[in-house]
Amino acid sequence: MGPTVLRLPEDTGTDELAGLRTVLGQWAGRPRNLAVDRFADPAVTEELGLALLEPFGDELVELAGWGYRAHWIGLGRIGNGSGNGSGTRPVVVVADRPDPAWAGLPETSTWAERLCAITGWKPREHPTVDWQAAEAELGTALPQEYREVVDAFGPGSFDGYLDLLTPNGKGLDLVNWSRNTPADRFDPQPTFPAAQGLLQWGSSEQEIELVWQTGAADPSHWPILVRDDTAGEWQQFDCGVGEFLARLLTDVGLGFPPSYLMDAHFFESWDS
Repeated sequence: MGPTVLRLPEDTGTDELAGLRTVLGQWAGRPRNLAVDRFADPAVTEELGLALLEPFGDELVELAGWGYRAHWIGLGRIGNGSGNGSGTRPVVVVADRPDPAWAGLPETSTWAERLCAITGWKPREHPTVDWQAAEAELGTALPQEYREVVDAFGPGSFDGYLDLLTPNGKGLDLVNWSRNTPADRFDPQPTFPAAQGLLQWGSSEQEIELVWQTGAADPSHWPILVRDDTAGEWQQFDCGVGEFLARLLTDVGLGFPPSYLMDAHFFESWDS
């Protein structure tokens, strides 16, 4: 199915369009300018919203595009009549968008494999963590999906935005971090190893805190809690670390900066 084009009334006011642009921005973050002054950006690819340009040809005057989950959304103006006419009218265009967190991989792919595809990372051939020793030292088993991500990536940073804590590795050591976390760090929530205590697995210079809420017998059922700063409210995500990282990087609906500020994603290893 091709893109759907909605031609708005010619008398749609500038303030109305600005309001619509604001709403789209609240949903999907900062847009990409796909066309300006009748010139379409030649660098636009299928991964950046090319489908939004296809219905218009020479009549396109300007178009801003957003990626929002399974859709591309465009807002702009086309020529009113011939492509060279002076009059224009506003349009909204919606096109299908493959979920970038799947990265074109089979449905049987793990989230660690999808995360490698998103970042262009070649997974390690030999995992460096002795999980039995690390979990004994920490005093708890850890979620399987987190273990798969650490085995594939090792210690490092995603998009220079989120630092991954790993057991007994370079950079941020998850075991030492847990031992040195003050008991009142997450008040009023308890801190691990207290019952249902919060255990931090990620960090960011932007003061984003990423933790598990421990307590479930199966660590794979630990929810992820995230807050913007020490005074903020916790937001809960009922998924594993691999899925959360993939969504953080690609899903503008979650609102994390890498999803709408970066066209290409990367992982920076601290082992190299």
